[in-house]
Amino acid sequence: MRRPALRPEAPALHSPQRRGSMVRMALAVITLVVLGGSLMGALALDADEATATEFTDVPPDHVFHDDIQWLADTGITRGCNPPDNTMFCPDDFVTRGQMAAFLTRGLDLEPASDQGFTDTEGVFADDIDSLAAAGITRGCNPPDNTMFCPDDFVTRGQMAAFLTRGLDLEPASDQGFTDTDGVFADDIDSLAAA
Repeated sequence: MRRPALRPEAPALHSPQRRGSMVRMALAVITLVVLGGSLMGALALDADEATATEFTDVPPDHVFHDDIQWLADTGITRGCNPPDNTMFCPDDFVTRGQMAAFLTRGLDLEPASDQGFTDTEGVFADDIDSLAAAGITRGCNPPDNTMFCPDDFVTRGQMAAFLTRGLDLEPASDQGFTDTDGVFADDIDSLAAA
C-alpha cells in the first residue's frame, strides 16, 4: 500500500507556518491511503450520497486528481464552495470541523446526541457529536475537553489520532519518524504501520 503523505522521506504536504496544518490535498491522499487502501469494502455510503463532481480547481493532470476524485465519488467530500460545490480548494487548510465531516462520512458514523462541546454550533456540529460519541475525538482543551475548536486547522498529529481511534488501530513500534516525540507519537506510529 502506498503512503505518500506519511513516509518520513515524503515531501511535506503541510505548512510549517501553520504548525503542521494539513492542506486539503494532503488530506485527500491520507484519507485515500487509509480508508481507500484498507477499508474500501467497509465504506457504507449510499449511492445517493456519492457525487459525480469534477472539481474545477482539480484538473485531470493535478498530482492528486484521482485521490480527490475518489473522495468526491464516495461522498466523503462535497466541495468547498456550497451550495455549488464546484471546487475542492486543494491548497486550503483543513479545519477540525471539516475533518469531523470527512471522518463521519468516511467511517459511516451514527448520528449522536449533543456531546457537550461549548463551541460547536454550526454546520459541523452533528459531525463533531458523532465523532465524539464514537470515541474518535476527546476535545481540544485538555484536561477539561469542553471545546472541540472546529475552526482551528487540523494538524497531521491530530489527524493521526483521529484515524488511529476511528480505525481502532493496534499499537506499533517506532516507525522511524524523527519529529514525533510529542503527544501524537504513538498514533503516528500506529497509522504508519497500518
